[in-house]
Amino acid sequence: MPVVRTLIAIAALTQLPSSSLGQARDPLAVYRVRNVPPWALEALGAQFQTQYEWYDRVNPFYQRGDFDGDGQTDVALLIRHKVTRKVGIVFVHKATRAVHIVGAGTALGNGGDDFAWLGAWHVEEGPPLERISGFHGEVLYVEKPESAGGLIYWDGHNYQWIQWGD
Repeated sequence: MPVVRTLIAIAALTQLPSSSLGQARDPLAVYRVRNVPPWALEALGAQFQTQYEWYDRVNPFYQRGDFDGDGQTDVALLIRHKVTRKVGIVFVHKATRAVHIVGAGTALGNGGDDFAWLGAWHVEEGPPLERISGFHGEVLYVEKPESAGGLIYWDGHNYQWIQWGD
C-alpha cells in the first residue's frame, strides 16, 4: 500500500495548478514556487507575472536576508523582463510587502539596467559592511565571476549600489 500512496501523491502533485508566478510553460515552476515563501508570491501578484518571469541561470535563483533592517527575513529573486529580456533582481520586504526592482530595465549604479552579467550572488556579512554608511539591514553581493562585483543595500528609501572590485 505505501507504493500506491506514493503514486497517488506524485499524481496529485503533477496536477497542481500554477501559482501566481508559476509560468504555465515552465515545467520547473511548481518547484520554484515551493521554495519561495507564499507571502512573497502574494506580494508579487498577477500584475508582476504579466511583465516578469523567473530567471534561473544562477543558482540559487533567490536569496533570503533582512534587506530592509526591520528584523524580518525578506527575499530577493532573480527575474527577467518578458519583453526586453533584461535580467534583474526583485526585492520583496516581508513586513510591508513592498516590491523593489533593480536591473530588468531599471538602472542601478554600475550594475546598469541588465544584470545578465550576474554569475554569483550571496548575502554579505563581515568586513565590507564596516565601510558602508547609511545602510539598513543585510547587503547583497552580486558578481560577474573573475571580474567585478557590487554591493546592493537598502538606504531606508531605495536600493543603492557600491562598486566592489574592478
